[in-house]
Amino acid sequence: MTTSDRRLAYRLDTMSAAMGVVAALVSKRGVTAPERAVLDGYKPTKDKALLAAVVAAVQAGEDPLGKAYCDINGPEARRGRGQTFTPDFVIEGMLTWVRRQRKSIVRLVDPGAGSGRFTLAGLRAFPKAEAVAAEMDPVVAVILRANLAAAGFTDRTEVRVGDFRDLELQAVKGTTLFIGNPPYVRHHDIGGAWKEWYSRTLRRFGHEGSQLAGLHLHFFLKTLELGNPGDLGCYVTAAEWLDVKYGQALRQLLTNGLGGKDVFVVDPEVQIFGDALVSAAITGFSHGSTRKELRFAEVGSEAQLRKLTAGAPIGVAAAKAEPKWSFLVKGGRAAKPEGYVELGEMFKVSRGQVTGLNRVWVASPGAPELPSRFLVPAITDSTDITRAMRGVIESSKELRRLVCLPRNLQELPRAERDAVDRFLEWARRQGAHETYIARHRNPWWSVSTKEPAPIVMTYMGRRPPAFALNKANAQLINVAHGLYPRRDLDESHFGRLVAWLNENVQQADGRVYAGGLTKFEPSEAMRILVPGELAL
Repeated sequence: MTTSDRRLAYRLDTMSAAMGVVAALVSKRGVTAPERAVLDGYKPTKDKALLAAVVAAVQAGEDPLGKAYCDINGPEARRGRGQTFTPDFVIEGMLTWVRRQRKSIVRLVDPGAGSGRFTLAGLRAFPKAEAVAAEMDPVVAVILRANLAAAGFTDRTEVRVGDFRDLELQAVKGTTLFIGNPPYVRHHDIGGAWKEWYSRTLRRFGHEGSQLAGLHLHFFLKTLELGNPGDLGCYVTAAEWLDVKYGQALRQLLTNGLGGKDVFVVDPEVQIFGDALVSAAITGFSHGSTRKELRFAEVGSEAQLRKLTAGAPIGVAAAKAEPKWSFLVKGGRAAKPEGYVELGEMFKVSRGQVTGLNRVWVASPGAPELPSRFLVPAITDSTDITRAMRGVIESSKELRRLVCLPRNLQELPRAERDAVDRFLEWARRQGAHETYIARHRNPWWSVSTKEPAPIVMTYMGRRPPAFALNKANAQLINVAHGLYPRRDLDESHFGRLVAWLNENVQQADGRVYAGGLTKFEPSEAMRILVPGELAL
């Protein structure tokens, strides 16, 4: 950051200062009612020097207002809305990819426009194009309008304040480019009506998909719905869709209809999303393309991101057959070494029980007391596994307790029923009955238990996973995975296997996120290779 950049950031360090500049740049004519309400809350700045500095920065390709918004509204405030603002070197690389397609762009559509970084860069790259910028947040939408005004692009851009999934487009002659960074919102924060829309629309295009899909997958599907043969798309998203089960729908779309061309997987050491610890993938596609291959490339630096050089071709048939596309980045799945088997041939790996609100359903001193028979020893923290001596959880004495109430409370003795009622009244005050899990559990207070897993493993951390024998027969919540044998194995097998796993499983066997965080989904854990002798 230059000295002038720092000075400008210092002068835009409050919402009133930043929005005062916005109010001075944006005309209230033609804005939506929600935007007008935002603008009415701020007085246009009278600081002409500040206004001139912001305009000059925007015309130079910078985004001081968007940066101020991010600085003032930290990661937690923006996470629920999926707001991550894209660095310029990523936008540069994506536009470089678009130019290589040698299409005459007449319109660009930015599906989650934010402060307009993609929109402005695209309008500079394609001087004859017009833009449609969709943005849900009216505060961010007026920042977008301010940037358009400062850059002189107001007349070339239509700002749509609303959900991209509601967007309708008029027909144009020529190529439409869909480009941007779709909001990163997990399925827990997506309403049931939109989940139904996702399933219904997928079926209309001949596909099936899980309602656990995040919002960025919804945006890919909407892009397919809006586009015409020959249109282009280039999106940067979290990379998890490459491998997870709910990403299968997008993998199907890219090999059938959406016209996948290039997938660039960014090394976790290159942190694109700033304050979000997720790895990134950049996906280029062309509606209706009937290519017989996709190209996959690994990107390991900012310099490579600016160029996005095409990677190795993989046949579409091979891509359709491969359930984990991260293997394709390496050129395909490695052959299984002789004498080894996958862990999944011996065990089913399942995530621990989801409670819906651990601070309520894991007993704590601040909660009303319950009869001891409703408090079940449980592994409630990954440290219960990592600190296990010699990889064995011998006793439940040091473990916390999981609250497991019966489904039918009518049959409880009076004293027990009174204690449970006091606890449930407290749980309601904590919002335990309103969580996504509780609303889909009948009754909402009944946390299920299952047969204790004989082996447990951590699945997320900045180190390889830890494994332990569960001699305490403790329950397991969703801080770890349980390994359940597919056939009878004695305890000696378990002990030797745990010792081998703790010595040999590496971080690289899982999915590495930006910031060095490694995650093992159950399917990834089941692909861990172990010596066949341990399966005998």
